[in-house]
Amino acid sequence: MLSRRDWLTFGAGAIAGAAGIGAWLSRRPSTAAMAMPATGPIIPGSTQAYGHGAMPPLDAGPLSLDSLTHPPAPLPRGAAPATVELDVIDQSVAVSVDRIFPAWTFGGTIPGPVLRAREGDQLAVHLRNRTGHAHNLHFHGRHDIAADGWEPVAPGGETTYRFTAGPFGLHPYHCDFTPADDHIANGLYGMLIVDPPGGRPAAHEISLVLGGFDVDGDGKSELFGWNGMAGFFAKFPLKALAGELVRVYLLNMVMDAPLASFHLHAEMFDVYRSGTSLEPDERTDLLMLGPAERAIVEFRLPARGRYMFHPHQREMSEHGAMGWFAAT
Repeated sequence: MLSRRDWLTFGAGAIAGAAGIGAWLSRRPSTAAMAMPATGPIIPGSTQAYGHGAMPPLDAGPLSLDSLTHPPAPLPRGAAPATVELDVIDQSVAVSVDRIFPAWTFGGTIPGPVLRAREGDQLAVHLRNRTGHAHNLHFHGRHDIAADGWEPVAPGGETTYRFTAGPFGLHPYHCDFTPADDHIANGLYGMLIVDPPGGRPAAHEISLVLGGFDVDGDGKSELFGWNGMAGFFAKFPLKALAGELVRVYLLNMVMDAPLASFHLHAEMFDVYRSGTSLEPDERTDLLMLGPAERAIVEFRLPARGRYMFHPHQREMSEHGAMGWFAAT
């Protein structure tokens, strides 16, 4: 049986070989690769973009992460949610300019799709395990114990989880099969947004999930990124209109670090812990999040320009998790 390190080597080599670039993919970023076209201000006398330690894949474009970054709109009143189809798939995912990650995924992406419902909606999530390993699906939040999702779904098996969405707020979902940290770290996680009965004020909405990527198989993440890709929002800033309300659904799914954080430069934000209140818990520019902890943050960018955001853990920010909001 191949080890995870063997699979990493085999998967990356096979994909790279098909493109004739195996030797290039096997190298770590060179100084030249890290200093590709500017994604932000350049430090005088430096050849590296400021705060930028990883680049996204060369074929990634500005719309590559749109389905994960812009959550679906709230359901209209009276509309019944459709059954959610989630397939567990083994999928090699390009997470940076020179790293391919042999992931376990919900639907082929890291993170899995952003799900959305209203408080009180009856949800049905149909899970099909299309891999050679046992997996399952666990939602945070409140639900009947029969839908808790700790039972294994065998390779080739399927099951449907039925529960009432609630409470309103932001809830992670993930594989909870033992060892859970390995299954989550391999990519089996996502977010469920549950809207309050009366909705929230209109805003420019963004979903951001922080993940880590163990690209050398040693059990520790070497790369980090928002919505499954290192360096993406440094190269392609998140755009918003100056002065409009921005709402970020924020989730930390880095399992091999005790703490991560979200820091916004040059502005403050309101924090709604777990999203379960309509009144903010605090106003700050730095939010600490443990593994699987989440929050909704809201802010306005008053003037046109770029506003940096990143974890205040240097290893994370300097290895892929630095980005920009661009107020236009």
